[in-house]
Amino acid sequence: MSSRIRHRRLALPAAALLAAAALSACQEGKPRHTPPDPMAGASPPVEDTPPPKALSEGLPKRAGTPIFTLDHVGAAFDPLGKPPAVTPRDRPVVFDGFGLDDLAKAPGRGVDVTVDGKVYGTAYGATRRDVAVHFKDQNLAPVGFRMVLPSGSLAVGPHSATVRVIAADGRSYEESPTIRFSVK
Repeated sequence: MSSRIRHRRLALPAAALLAAAALSACQEGKPRHTPPDPMAGASPPVEDTPPPKALSEGLPKRAGTPIFTLDHVGAAFDPLGKPPAVTPRDRPVVFDGFGLDDLAKAPGRGVDVTVDGKVYGTAYGATRRDVAVHFKDQNLAPVGFRMVLPSGSLAVGPHSATVRVIAADGRSYEESPTIRFSVK
């Protein structure tokens, strides 16, 4: 075996060890910060604006369940998938998610949220790229909604909510099953 080949065999493992030692030395002493989980349930920022006028009042309820999700009820993330949904009394209660017209397969005219039977309008039309990607239809991006109730507006204890998606033609609405949550 030539000395040139033998030298290469020895040089590669030695170089790898030196590189590993240099990299580990660079990381010592630096604070480590775990990046935020993009799927974590932190509530979005809250505005102090009253809910818009409800659109479903006076409209007939049609049979069926809307295509919707409720991402937050206050501090509770995914109240449908991770019950029990509990939110503190001393913070505003955010209701947000998406809804679309199941029959038209299009954005609805709007979304209302009922809380303990009282109907509230929402800010509707926020871009939800995840919905558009899921349904493979970019026309379904503007289906996000958001409604905020001021802190202290709900009594401590159990509550119920539904999501009403107003049909694209504005003539009726579909309503979700009841979503239970508690204020503590």
